[in-house]
Amino acid sequence: MAAMVQQCSPTRVQPSTPAVTFAQPAIVVENIDDPEGHFAFARIKGDVCLVQLTHQRAGDGPSATLDIPIFRHEFISIFRYSHIARVQPADVRVLESLDARGVRYEEDSGTVFLAKDLVARLRKMVDTSMMLKAGRGRPVPGRRRS
Repeated sequence: MAAMVQQCSPTRVQPSTPAVTFAQPAIVVENIDDPEGHFAFARIKGDVCLVQLTHQRAGDGPSATLDIPIFRHEFISIFRYSHIARVQPADVRVLESLDARGVRYEEDSGTVFLAKDLVARLRKMVDTSMMLKAGRGRPVPGRRRS
């Protein structure tokens, strides 16, 4: 048995820098035709919203913030500018960037018109988000929600 035990020479472990580094997430729009930005569905602090993404970078450090224009639902496919949300990059998650062909923006009135299919997708995202917030998770097929 003693013959099967091999002596291992100790190896030196050199301290190294991490192989992966993490950068602060930034909401930055690149390569778009509209200098004002484009629209997206995003989750901001847990709420699903229609937002306008603009050319901006979050600064470094814990106090880095982004100013994101929020649009509230007004009627069927009409949204109006509501306010600017000043949030930290970690509080923003872009769910879907919208194709410009499905969006009409009237900047002077702050009104956004969305195509019907985009409104349907937003409704589905909002409904799913509300169910998860309520703690119900996914509905079970064949069972009615109460």
